[in-house]
Amino acid sequence: MLPSVRASSISSNLADDLPRREGVVAELSAAIASWRAMFAERLYHMGVGGGMAVWIIIPLMQITAFSIIYGRDSPLFGYLVVAQAANLFVMNTVFWVGEILDRERVKGTLVSLFLAPCSRFAWLSGFILAGVIETAIVSTIAIVFAWLAFGVTFDPNLPALLLTTTLFLTALWGLGLIFSGFGLLIKKANPLANLIWSFAALLGGAYFPVSEMPDWLRYPARALPLGFGFEALADAALRNASIRDLAPNLLPLAGFSVGLPVLGVVTFSWLERLVRVRGELDLY
Repeated sequence: MLPSVRASSISSNLADDLPRREGVVAELSAAIASWRAMFAERLYHMGVGGGMAVWIIIPLMQITAFSIIYGRDSPLFGYLVVAQAANLFVMNTVFWVGEILDRERVKGTLVSLFLAPCSRFAWLSGFILAGVIETAIVSTIAIVFAWLAFGVTFDPNLPALLLTTTLFLTALWGLGLIFSGFGLLIKKANPLANLIWSFAALLGGAYFPVSEMPDWLRYPARALPLGFGFEALADAALRNASIRDLAPNLLPLAGFSVGLPVLGVVTFSWLERLVRVRGELDLY
């Protein structure tokens, strides 16, 4: 098989040639356009294909199982409700964001996206936003279900909850770029996503607080932002914990929210150049 033609870097070059103001407007327009296209596509598949029902049922069944295992009066049950709602965003990062470029390659649209007169991160962020909004809806349904069905009492500290959510999602955005880059390289992103999910489920803290894990699990788990985010979100949502109260978790989470996006952009750019040099952008 003959190698495919190397993809041009026209998208970044054209964006650089635009005046600063027009460049920002173009980036935002590209992000909004890609979000609208992806949201419409996801809405069609979720509605017609019944995917939304499956997407909603998973956290509801998990919350119901936890109520049977631990009892609705257990302090751990409230934590698990919040952690499962937040864990949907981790699932979105691993299985949705990590496989976006693989799906576009299969549809035959990947090269066109890379030739668009905007940065890769504009349309990629629009795609990610579609998944985030969808996940936020399902997470809200899970929280309301736990409140109505099992009487989980929430006492949120809104400033702390907003700050924690922002830091958590920013860190996940960086992880998503890393996963997308590797998906672009290996071309079969789903097996990689399944492998990553196995470790995320064990070490992330969605099924048991990281702070209460044995040392041999807690130390590697603290190398991830997930446990810090789950515990801070649970304390802010259930116990009205303030930003000061959450400092032991928020400070590491803030570090991840700064470092992971930078690492994600660098990693994605490096892997993209590697794929273009090898002439494999449109090969599957």
